[in-house]
Amino acid sequence: ASGEAAAAVEAEEGGAGAEAAAILSPAPSGREPATPSFSSPDHDADPDGTAAAAARMALDDVAPVPGTDRYFVPLRLACESKLPRIMEVSLHCIQKIIAYGYVRGKVAGEKPFVDVVMETICSCKDEEDKEVQLQIVQAVNTAVTSAVTAVHDTTLLLAVKTCFYIYLVSKNGTIQKTANATLTQMLDVVFARLESPGASSMAQKDAFLVFRSLCKLSMKPLPEPLPADDSIELRSKLLSLQLLYSIIASSGERFRGGEKFVWAIRQYLCLSLLKNGVSPIPAILQLSLDIFVTLIKYFKAHLKSEIGVFFSNILLRILESSNSSGPQKRLTIQALRVLVAEPQLMVDLFLNYDCDLEGKGIFTSMCDGLSRLTLTLQALSETTEQDAQLKQLALETLVAIADSMVAWERDVKAEGAGAAVTPVGQRPPSIADSSSVSMVGPEPSPVHRGGGEAAGEAGQSPGGGEAGGEVTAVVASRESVDFEAMFHRKHEVHEGVIKFNMKPKRGIRYLREVCGLEDTPQAVARFLRETDGLDKRAVGDYLGEGEDFCKQVLYAYVDSIDFANLTFDQALRRFLTHFWLPGEAQKIDRMMEKFAERYCSQNEGVFANADTAYVLAYSLIMLNTDAHSSQIKKKMTQQEFVNMNRGINDSGDLPTPFLESLYQAITTNEIKIKEMMEHERRAAAASNDAARTSRSKLFNLESAIMVKESQELFKAKARKRAVYHSSRNVEHARPMFEACWCALLASWSTIMEERYDDAVPVELVALVMRGFANAVHIAAEFGMATERDAFVTMLAKYTYLDSGKTMGGRNIEAFKTILSLALTDGDHLGGAWAQVLKCLSEFQRLHMIGTGAKTDASIFFPAARAGANGAAGLPPPGAPGLVSPPSGRLTARQQSILIQPARVRNSSKDAEVEAVNSATMVDSVDVVAIDRIFSGSAQLNADAIVEFVTHLCAVSREELDAAGDPQVYSLQKIVEVAYYNMSRVRLVWARIWEVLSEFFAEVGQHPNLSIAMYAVDSLRQLATKFLEREELLNYQFQREFLKPFQDLMGAAKSVEVRDLILVCLGHMVQSRARSIRSGWSSLFGVLSLAAADPLSSVAKAGFDLARDTVREHFALIGDHHAEGVSCIAGYLRQRPHVDIALSAAHCLADYAKLLHAAAAADGATGAAAGGAARGA
Repeated sequence: ASGEAAAAVEAEEGGAGAEAAAILSPAPSGREPATPSFSSPDHDADPDGTAAAAARMALDDVAPVPGTDRYFVPLRLACESKLPRIMEVSLHCIQKIIAYGYVRGKVAGEKPFVDVVMETICSCKDEEDKEVQLQIVQAVNTAVTSAVTAVHDTTLLLAVKTCFYIYLVSKNGTIQKTANATLTQMLDVVFARLESPGASSMAQKDAFLVFRSLCKLSMKPLPEPLPADDSIELRSKLLSLQLLYSIIASSGERFRGGEKFVWAIRQYLCLSLLKNGVSPIPAILQLSLDIFVTLIKYFKAHLKSEIGVFFSNILLRILESSNSSGPQKRLTIQALRVLVAEPQLMVDLFLNYDCDLEGKGIFTSMCDGLSRLTLTLQALSETTEQDAQLKQLALETLVAIADSMVAWERDVKAEGAGAAVTPVGQRPPSIADSSSVSMVGPEPSPVHRGGGEAAGEAGQSPGGGEAGGEVTAVVASRESVDFEAMFHRKHEVHEGVIKFNMKPKRGIRYLREVCGLEDTPQAVARFLRETDGLDKRAVGDYLGEGEDFCKQVLYAYVDSIDFANLTFDQALRRFLTHFWLPGEAQKIDRMMEKFAERYCSQNEGVFANADTAYVLAYSLIMLNTDAHSSQIKKKMTQQEFVNMNRGINDSGDLPTPFLESLYQAITTNEIKIKEMMEHERRAAAASNDAARTSRSKLFNLESAIMVKESQELFKAKARKRAVYHSSRNVEHARPMFEACWCALLASWSTIMEERYDDAVPVELVALVMRGFANAVHIAAEFGMATERDAFVTMLAKYTYLDSGKTMGGRNIEAFKTILSLALTDGDHLGGAWAQVLKCLSEFQRLHMIGTGAKTDASIFFPAARAGANGAAGLPPPGAPGLVSPPSGRLTARQQSILIQPARVRNSSKDAEVEAVNSATMVDSVDVVAIDRIFSGSAQLNADAIVEFVTHLCAVSREELDAAGDPQVYSLQKIVEVAYYNMSRVRLVWARIWEVLSEFFAEVGQHPNLSIAMYAVDSLRQLATKFLEREELLNYQFQREFLKPFQDLMGAAKSVEVRDLILVCLGHMVQSRARSIRSGWSSLFGVLSLAAADPLSSVAKAGFDLARDTVREHFALIGDHHAEGVSCIAGYLRQRPHVDIALSAAHCLADYAKLLHAAAAADGATGAAAGGAARGA
């Protein structure tokens, strides 16, 4: 065990010094990056360096305690004796010497005394006695954590290595726990010194060396096959990752903002995460994901590119891969679940990646990937139970996304945030160190210009490398960065890519017109090279076109590729890596001609002229096809290839070894484009998916490709800088929801589908319903009508209220969610009110079935009417007072005469299903909540109440038009809603009444007489209530309110309806005459229409009402006497009804006397009306 542990930790530490035994292997990436210089202290704490230098030298310059070195000699000899009992006592004594502060200063040879002591202690690490190991750990811990003893640099690494070594080789659980705790304590002290005020450069260097050592140790590859759980290699990796997580999670401001430590994270920790983030061992993957999540929280402003690469190339590809195991997917989803639980962090991810014109949309891809997991019918893991757990976890994560969006939107609105981006130094809630920083970036591609990215000057990495850089803080305003426009622009570019893949020329034209792609060959060539998602066949076809512009694009494309110092086959591979050669010979000819010219210009002397390169390129393409095509049975030999290319070098021969090397390179390694290699890899994965053993091997191959691609992206992005944004602008929630709503709707809908029975856990159904409610809230809050209506429509569908299907617990929850949305988000439901009110109508029908209440059939069908009236003692339909006002508590009589809706079904099966559903609804739904929706309509804003009333009228029309089975539930609710909202300001009420008056005028002409009369009586009730409100002079609200009576009187074909209108007006005149002002106009208009009625009964009733009005309420008519006189005169002109005409003449004479008397009393009042009477 000792030898095996030594192999794991005995490698030399690069750049740390020859005296220290290293605990890490050399950097696996090849050349070790230069270590940052720590010769200068922290300039913020000590600009001139004097204080730090003094602190650094303080302990070393202290003279040693006299005699300490003499007493130490026998202790050192005892440690070298290899006798456990003696070594234990000696180590205990050394620990006491250190603890009491006797180990300080320097000894002979100018070597620090503490270094000699630590070397003596650590030299005992190979002793297997547990007491000795325990004393070693205690002594090392005492030395490192002592405030007197200065353990730095290589000696500190030696101490860490020793404890690490003992942890690995010890078989005793207590020793392992002690060593682990000691390591944690020592690291806490080291990094606490870093965060202390005035920390010296030595403290920075100590922290850097320890951090780098742990990163390199965590990158050590595990042997194949995978080691056992108690193996030293696995335990070493796990411990190093645990310590790294502890460092990152507990780090302070100096570590998080220190340029050198950010550089170390980029160089070492990110590479470690790449390699361990694809590990098939759950414990390693869990720790790697924990570290990654912590990095996002604390270092996102510095690691924007690295986070994007890890997200898109590791996490999301684990979710998408058919070869990743169930535990890998589960741990990945759990990590995403932790991330999306932070609202501000989730918004920042969207702004910085999904709105980045040159980056991959992390937030959108995450939502799409999770949604696909919930929808797939393929096996995700080894067992069906694991599949169900994965799908549930994915659903929970998607709901958490909606939760965070709502929480963020409400928090920002509560703050009244006016700034678009959080200034540097101001932390958004629940996110540490969230700021807005700028890092320099290259010029964006032509199609992406104008995106609003800030720019600055590039900084240099601490060690002269390409990664890292000086961060410049900026405060971005809403006007400088329009994230929504950038998001839509990115979507437009994506659409352009799709069009290009279908028709290249059409796609380029779209990109020019819509996306702003510059109309230059260089811009188009750059777009073809740098844009992800392009079909390589389409790129090849476009580059091979014979048009002048396409040729210029081809030339610019080839000139942008660097072939310097490459062999000919390497150059050809690089050239053909990014597009697929077209099938036409002329296109290939143009491409090879330009390739040959470019290669020869950058590699002079290789060939006599470009013609040689042109011919040889053609030969290599032919050889590649010949050697790797399964359809060609007889392969070209090496000699045949050499002979074929004789005399092509300006009539001379190329060297035979050169041609033979080209032949071997092509035949042993096929020229492939990246897209072809990806396609073959996935095809191989699909063909071997059934075998679990091969599945794990395939994921190992896949993960190796993922890590390699990610490393390449790290290098490519190392030179780039970008702006990191942290937004508190609530409007940014709109594009976020626009990006994910389809994925959310598709995934949540799976729970409600018929293929799932009611065995779905109640908690999961409640979770999904919360997701629906959050989605509707966001869509409604930001006026996203399409998205809002889609979610509400799906909720209404899943209630099964009008589907003929048996309802279950999920359907009840869907209906309750609709009720909740109506109560909480009514102001923003808009057109979705139609679905909500339809559900309420259907629920009321089922509720009546479940409670056995009387149905509308007993009112609207003559056969049932008599029985119903005789049994219940109801007044005949259309009689005044059929419906009572909904204000206050209804009396027993009022409750007994309320008409309840019901629907007749066509089959016994429908009736059975509805009987079951009605019983379920009665037991599960509280009708009080439904009543609150209508009573709460008075709290809706002006636009919302108009929408509400409009859709309520539409639902009522649908109910009333049901052939043979009309219902008046919504009509009743219209009357209630009108009562509740009658006290609104006049302008709002005018908008409401504009809708209602049209509705009543239409329903009053319904072919079913009972319905028509019911509508008229409802209109009478509203008018009576409205007339209680006093109208000021010169206003016309009453006239508009009573106008439906006038419209109905002229249009109604039913005598009963016309009679009822007159009865209703008579009742209003008797009870509300003193409140009538402008309403006299409409009243006399109705009576004038009655005068022209062909039926004497209607005319007689109208005349009686007009006569009584004039006689009894003459003084209240006011400025409307002219209309009254005109009305009476209308009856005078009734030739078919002589009796009525004569009575009208007498009435008109009496009216004239009243007007004359009034004129005499009031002067000129009524003169004009009297003249009109005499003329009549």
